[in-house]
Amino acid sequence: MSDDSLLKLPGFPDPFDRAAFVARFGPVFEHSPWVAEAAWALRPFDDLQAVHRAMVQAVHSSPRAQRLALLRAHPELWGREARERRMTADSAAEQSKAGLFSLTAEQAARITRMNAEHQQKFGFPFIIAAMNHSREQILSEFERRLAMDPEAAFEAGLAQVAVITGLRIGRLAASAVPGSQEVSG
Repeated sequence: MSDDSLLKLPGFPDPFDRAAFVARFGPVFEHSPWVAEAAWALRPFDDLQAVHRAMVQAVHSSPRAQRLALLRAHPELWGREARERRMTADSAAEQSKAGLFSLTAEQAARITRMNAEHQQKFGFPFIIAAMNHSREQILSEFERRLAMDPEAAFEAGLAQVAVITGLRIGRLAASAVPGSQEVSG
């Protein structure tokens, strides 16, 4: 297929050319439209799950430095971007659903300390599909990951990016056509 071809996806009324595909799916991976660009070459896709699989494949096929940049593109949980309300709409909604905008002073201090420890130890923020977890679960997972070796933490971060982006693609489908079902990651 040439880059000029059109891609029809179930649940979306209009077909996508490359530019429209990247515009629609580029934001799914936090500040990393290169993922959608790379996934475009893996079409055709039968459904949104196939789109997501192609995007995750594009990430895993990319050089380590690019995967690290992807992890670094994510905001810290209750980090400065969150406190200043400068996150993407998706990240803000996900952190809000997890109750991270209503932390106690003790929880906020704990997350701030763990963010700094994670950043210092691994060189990227702690990433978790916040909307799938309670504050207590997030704090527990934070502690667990801080005990990991760097490679395990790197892979855990990428695995959570895959979960987060699967949920985001599901929300895209639901918003494209009222009554559509969400796709899980």
